[in-house]
Amino acid sequence: MTKTQGWRALVRGWLVGAILLGLACLWVRFGWLEAQLAPAACGGQWVPAGGLACAAKFLLVQAFIEERIGWAAVLCAALAQFHGSRRWAVAALWLGVAATVFYAATPGVIALLWALPRLWFEAPRGWRAQTSSL
Repeated sequence: MTKTQGWRALVRGWLVGAILLGLACLWVRFGWLEAQLAPAACGGQWVPAGGLACAAKFLLVQAFIEERIGWAAVLCAALAQFHGSRRWAVAALWLGVAATVFYAATPGVIALLWALPRLWFEAPRGWRAQTSSL
C-alpha cells in the first residue's frame, strides 16, 4: 500500500465514522429522546433506580446543558491545532458532529471547521515544527 492509498483509507475512515456517528446521534435525538421512548421520570436529575436508559438520558441532558459537548469539541480542536495531532482533530470532528445534532450547534460547527484543515491537509506537526523551520 502506497502512502497516498494509506492516507485515503485514513480519510475514508474518519469521514465514514463521522457520518455514521451523525446518523446514530440523529436516531438517539429524534428516535429515542424526542419520540418519548426515553424514561420520562429521569429528565435532568440522577435517578439511580432508573437503570441504564435513565443513566444514558441523564448523561445526554448533562451534555446539552450550557452546550458542554460543543465546548468539549472546541477544546479538542484547539488541542489538535496546538499539538498538530490528527487524533485530537478526529475527536473534535466527531464531538462536533454530535454537538451539532445535540443542541450545541454553534460550538459544534466551530470545532468542525477548526478541525477540518488539520485532517485534510498535510501540515507540520505543531507550532514548534513551524517555528523551528524558519
